[in-house]
Amino acid sequence: MKAGPIEIGRLLQNRQRFCVPIYQRHYVWNRQKQWEPFWNDVRTKAIECLGGRERRFSHFMGAVVLEARGGFSAGRVPSFQVVDGQQRLTTFQIFLAAARDYALSVGFSKTAEKIGDYLLNDKPHLMEDREVEIYKVWPTQYDRSLFIDIVGGDRKGLRKKYGKHFYAKRDKIYDYNTVPRLLSAYGYFYDRIKHSVESDDLEDELSPSPEGPSDDTDEAAASDTGTPDEVKLDALWQALVEEFKVVEIVLEEGDDAQVIFETLNERGEPLLASDLVRNNIFHRADAAGEKPEQLFATHWKPFEDTFWSVEEKQGRYKKPRIEFFLANFIAGKIAGEVNVSKLFSEYKAFLRPRKAKEVRYPTIASELQDLARFGAVYRELIERSSTTALGLFSRRLLPWDVTTVFPFAMRLWLSEMDDGEKSDCLEILISFIVRRAVCGLTTKNYNKFFLMVIAHLDETEWSMGRLITYLLAQKSESGRFPRDEEFEQKWINNPAYTALQPLRARAVLEEIEIAKRTKFHETAVLAPSLSVEHIMPRGWYAHWPMPDGSKPTSDQVMAAQFTSSEDGAVIGSIVRRNRLKETFGNLTLLTKPLNSSVSNGPFLGKCAALNEHSLLVMNREITAHGAWDEDAIVARGRHLFSLAKEIWKLPVG
Repeated sequence: MKAGPIEIGRLLQNRQRFCVPIYQRHYVWNRQKQWEPFWNDVRTKAIECLGGRERRFSHFMGAVVLEARGGFSAGRVPSFQVVDGQQRLTTFQIFLAAARDYALSVGFSKTAEKIGDYLLNDKPHLMEDREVEIYKVWPTQYDRSLFIDIVGGDRKGLRKKYGKHFYAKRDKIYDYNTVPRLLSAYGYFYDRIKHSVESDDLEDELSPSPEGPSDDTDEAAASDTGTPDEVKLDALWQALVEEFKVVEIVLEEGDDAQVIFETLNERGEPLLASDLVRNNIFHRADAAGEKPEQLFATHWKPFEDTFWSVEEKQGRYKKPRIEFFLANFIAGKIAGEVNVSKLFSEYKAFLRPRKAKEVRYPTIASELQDLARFGAVYRELIERSSTTALGLFSRRLLPWDVTTVFPFAMRLWLSEMDDGEKSDCLEILISFIVRRAVCGLTTKNYNKFFLMVIAHLDETEWSMGRLITYLLAQKSESGRFPRDEEFEQKWINNPAYTALQPLRARAVLEEIEIAKRTKFHETAVLAPSLSVEHIMPRGWYAHWPMPDGSKPTSDQVMAAQFTSSEDGAVIGSIVRRNRLKETFGNLTLLTKPLNSSVSNGPFLGKCAALNEHSLLVMNREITAHGAWDEDAIVARGRHLFSLAKEIWKLPVG
């Protein structure tokens, strides 16, 4: 390779093109992290120039790695593929376009013409495709249209085409987050340049105002100093092209562009791991002659949707969805754990099977097809809106927060089982998760457990029978499938409201309510505003006497909090009541307003309110009781369990 420092002006003045591969990420630099520091550096250099100071040091802007493409042709502009540095090159172009447009707006046509030499290539008659080759920087397709409008057009054209992003009565672009990033960068630099030229911003370094005018002020007042405005403008754009340098690295035949790219980016991690994965894939496609642009458009483009860039939190990690998808994808394929913080390394390791002669994918196209298939399934799991068995599974899974099942769910859904068998397997998974939660069993090792299930089915076969056999054979606390006897005992006696928390208790009660409905009911859909209510209230002491008709004293209530004994004495009876009131037998669903209105009131008052306002089947059943006590709670618990064991079935081995 050839490497050396070069001024921005020399880099951009040469008649050549810098083409950003279609698979590289969009323009992502922003005001706080990049534009403001960059502008402050430019402004400082301009002040040095105007002050006549000796300019001893250039400002370095990092590296630009280029790879020559195509041989020499007198009828074509020489082009380079940008391996690294596209964000810098794009920013330089946007800054210069803003300076050019400001020069045109104030009548400095010669200055605008000079700046244009760094934006567009000359000699259009020596171009095969003038509409493309005239641009020195050719960005990704995502940014291309707006970039062309900025660099190849003028401010009037921008305002006409993107008027919704401009103030109605001011020549200013909004800095809202909804403004496209390139247009926002252009607006930022234009405003800074305008302020510095039309004020004394560049005259007094001791009291700088690098941010320029605030968004709430009128245009900056004209400068009353002796320095002509055109001289100040020249100082700003010339500071960039003369005083800023990059390290230009031009790769030669035999240099591995991807290794250099990864070395520059992975260790400092300015790129997302998913960016590194994507670049690695398409670099390999390019090297294999598999038409990367066509592969990108056919298989990768869905991953460019904003859905995949949404940040989510799983465990201690907060990352874009695509990163969690890639981790789940790899884990599901290898039936092993994946370190999310080392995702790029994990992906490269995944591509290298243990046996030396094996190849994970025969072509890059097959690799991308596999990613696209799994990506569609993962999106269905996350969106939870489809009418398929997978969509229903993902909605039922949501309250239980068991995302560690995703690798297995994806492999299952893309297996060769028929649709009915897949649906039944998903039902078994939900039963496994819910039964274990009701029985108070741990979720601590679910990540390893579900990967073990994948490994077992890979070794045997992907079938419902093999899955059932494996699940029923587990004996450890981290993986056993609770049988009906244990499930019933915990259902009736465990404090579900506190053990499961209201969200999960509500999910259980909703499924039971739906199961109770018949074809004669108006709807099988429940309102999202329902909340869990205790029939016998948590504060039962005032209106709910003990079975013998007595009311406990405050001392007895206090004493019951310090014992677990449920003997026949008063305190033991209080302990038993306090436990049973938290079980499923004493829980129902109400709207929040109705819940608040009945709250701690007596049972007959609750029945009247339920009869008048509630349409739920389970609430109609409650009102059929003449009284409500411990025996009624246990009896209702057994009744609800008769449905629960059918909803969350134990599979038959």
